[in-house]
Amino acid sequence: MRGFRARDADRDRYVEVIEAAYVDGQINDADRELRVSRALSAETLDELETLTRDLQNRPAPAPPVQVRAARPTRTRHLTGVLVALGVFVALIGVGVTGVVALFATSVGPTEVDTPAVVASDGTTSLPAEEVEAPPAPTFEMTARDVRGFVRAYERQFGTRDAWDVSFYPERVSVDVPVRGSRPRYESWSWDGAWEMTSGPRGASPFHTALVDLGSIGPDRLMANIRLAERSLGVERGVFTHAVLWDDPTAGTTLNIHVGNEFQENGYLRTTLSGDRVVLRIPYDG
Repeated sequence: MRGFRARDADRDRYVEVIEAAYVDGQINDADRELRVSRALSAETLDELETLTRDLQNRPAPAPPVQVRAARPTRTRHLTGVLVALGVFVALIGVGVTGVVALFATSVGPTEVDTPAVVASDGTTSLPAEEVEAPPAPTFEMTARDVRGFVRAYERQFGTRDAWDVSFYPERVSVDVPVRGSRPRYESWSWDGAWEMTSGPRGASPFHTALVDLGSIGPDRLMANIRLAERSLGVERGVFTHAVLWDDPTAGTTLNIHVGNEFQENGYLRTTLSGDRVVLRIPYDG
């Protein structure tokens, strides 16, 4: 395993071990933050092993991915067969042409494939009915798509400042500040494409301060979501949403909510960067 490059799946697996050790009381807050940070930036499997060597319930070493070389094909034999077949077809070509013509006449017209369109510059394109439409844009609650949302927000609105943000498994809702002398906002939804859900309105008491979306840590956010699902005592609990919250002592934070089919839920409050848990409210059933 020495020297093998770490994959995202490997980093996630070791982060889960570190989070489990934190929940079990094996490590404290500062140790957890340091280990998670190093695991997310680890480049080799050796680094990940070193970070968890002293912890209980460590994962088994991941086997390296091996690529099997393709077996050589018998190209010479196949080429010879094709050449012989071509000669045979050439010898009886006239007879075959006559049979095909007679068969076409007796059966009737057949469907003809629409040819590709050749442009004046020599390029070709398929007819309109044969061109596949590009896949519809989508959003999933992953670190990659959270980063994509922040980039799309900045391109769309020319800023990373927002009043309020709510992350859901398949979309993001955000209150966008409207420029002017008075604090106003518009509500927008992002699921891979933008949609306005309400026009300009006056800012409410919940809009206490603008937040820079770039200060959200996507990798830590995903690690804290997994921590919330495991540690809040919600049976078969899954992530439902995460919302910005103005904490009197910690400032703007993220509340990560977990729930199940029985309407049981709990939440974890973390800093925006995700490097510190501010409050834990488990299910109390």
